Amino acid sequence: MTERTFLEDIGKPFATTPVGHARAWEIRNPWNDPSLPPLIYVVESRVGESFLLGRGLCGRPKFNLIRYIAATMVELFVEQLKTKDCYQYLILRGAYPFDLQHAFGNVPPFNRTLLPTGFTKLQRVLNREGRDWRIEDRGFIGEYGGETWLIPDTVIASGSTIATFLRNGFAHHLPREVYLFTACGSLQGLQRIYQECLKKGVALIPIYSQSLFEVSREGNLPNLPLTDLPVTNPGTITTKSFYEKAYRRYQGSRMCSVGDLGESLNDPIRYSLHTLWEMQILRMDPKKEDWSQWSTNVRGEAFKKQVEEFNPSLAEYFKDLWK
Repeated sequence: MTERTFLEDIGKPFATTPVGHARAWEIRNPWNDPSLPPLIYVVESRVGESFLLGRGLCGRPKFNLIRYIAATMVELFVEQLKTKDCYQYLILRGAYPFDLQHAFGNVPPFNRTLLPTGFTKLQRVLNREGRDWRIEDRGFIGEYGGETWLIPDTVIASGSTIATFLRNGFAHHLPREVYLFTACGSLQGLQRIYQECLKKGVALIPIYSQSLFEVSREGNLPNLPLTDLPVTNPGTITTKSFYEKAYRRYQGSRMCSVGDLGESLNDPIRYSLHTLWEMQILRMDPKKEDWSQWSTNVRGEAFKKQVEEFNPSLAEYFKDLWK
């Protein structure tokens, strides 16, 4: 195993909860790097592990995991948040399953009133060079307010959508602080988001699940820069035990831990086809995969036909699936 930084090297245990068997770590002044917030939290949990190791999961099972991760995070930080003037902002559609509304349901005063929530639609589009993303604003519903903004987003890779939202939102109302929640987020994305907060003197408190990812410059699948989030990337920071689990699970490859989130929830068949394609590109051994953990019936004749229509070479690579 190559030498790398683990969460145990730079973090200290902060809090625990029986919900999800979770533990929060705090990282203060990481590497004394001024491009990162002075305090970062990472929450490790069984459900967080399941999410990042479950590339075969899609549809309702994956949605439920995300909801549970959100509940775990709120449980750990409720004492910090329950007396604050909180407003939540959801960037659709990626943030939809990570909505904190349900997780706050038992937290006074939100056990009687709804957590104020605004909604925005931001669309990522590849720039002309094909190396990064530009963001198109598709509208906002709600109002800007509150001293504490809560921004949950299931996956943060480049950080461009949240950075754009903050830049636009700060022009309407300037909060004192922003809490950022994610089930799978990168350090590079965090740097981009933090720059928007620094410009306006707004504190940023990131709460990440399981790992601080190094986003891959190039994706495993074509035309997807700054998208893939593998645990095995050398700059990804997690606990030593989880790194070892992920290394075994993905056969030492740089497999993205989540794939296309929206596709996994809304088009499970296409997501499963793309997951197989990524496995083929990385030369992962199909015989070492536990197909019983997949949400899609990949052994079925109907799925076999779809694989053949999608890519004949893919069907050949996974031919033992249908023996």
